[in-house]
Amino acid sequence: MQAASPPADKYPPMIARSPLFCFRPWLLTIFAVHAFIYASMAQLAAFQDENNLISPSFRYDVIRSQKIASILIQIEEKPDGKAIHDDGIVQYYRFDTAARLAESYYTFKTGSNAWDTVRSKYFYDRSNRLVTKRTDVGSFFDTWYYVWYDDGKIKKEAHVHETQSPAGGTSFYIGAQKVISCDSFAYNIYPKQVQRYGYNEENTIYEKTITQYDDNHQITERYSHYQVGWLYSQVDFKYDSANHLSEYTYSGNVNGEVHKTTHIVYDKNGNIIAEKKINAGKQTNEIEYMYDKNTGLISDKLDRDFAKAVIEIWKFNYNFFDRDIILDSQ
Repeated sequence: MQAASPPADKYPPMIARSPLFCFRPWLLTIFAVHAFIYASMAQLAAFQDENNLISPSFRYDVIRSQKIASILIQIEEKPDGKAIHDDGIVQYYRFDTAARLAESYYTFKTGSNAWDTVRSKYFYDRSNRLVTKRTDVGSFFDTWYYVWYDDGKIKKEAHVHETQSPAGGTSFYIGAQKVISCDSFAYNIYPKQVQRYGYNEENTIYEKTITQYDDNHQITERYSHYQVGWLYSQVDFKYDSANHLSEYTYSGNVNGEVHKTTHIVYDKNGNIIAEKKINAGKQTNEIEYMYDKNTGLISDKLDRDFAKAVIEIWKFNYNFFDRDIILDSQ
């Protein structure tokens, strides 16, 4: 795919090497996927962007309408021929009263009897745009800072590594920040295409992303080309007759050659009931969703991994702002 030349009148100014402005293309953020939200009752968005390293993508209209304060997901495993076991793996998401993701964490095993936790906090401006995402493990923080154009497109992004002062505390020692990347962005806008140019701290283009749309303003393709090493990534989208996202395919060579497709099946109410994941032409996962009859929210997710011969069981527990109850799928 070929793009037009970079917008001559939109080259960003030289950026100071400051913790306020930085980026890398494979560290895209939660807000980028809101364009792929459709009319189903599930609180998870149909498109889950693999560039989201921190958390899944939510349907924030459902979070708001259901007045969800938090979601706790307990994850168990059922190996074929063996009993279900719980390794203490959980995911937690807290939302504020404006239905924005405010805090999240997930646990993972580091040994047979050892666990660790990755925590993230999110901060927004008065226009509800994400301005800071801070993730910590132990005494170290990875932080992303964002600046936006008035139309909601990202203008600048900074990725920095920070430390606590004192060690084990909760405050930041400004002089200990290490800048990992600093980038800014400019755009060409067309009726069915948006071209985004990413500039590094030397004001040199390192990345070009082209997003295509159909007559219904639904995204059909997102293609990114990186100047170093001829790296690229691409996502293609297909829709059913009800305009639900029915399939999306990842391909690229940023982290090795990848060609993965997700097929999505809906019920008559537009709820996602199943997903099939295909990698290099071979099915790897079969996912089933179950819903609470009273709220319409996901109660359980069953993810069969064929290669590992195991079913991962996700149990969703909810806390609501307007009622002091927890809905436990158990």
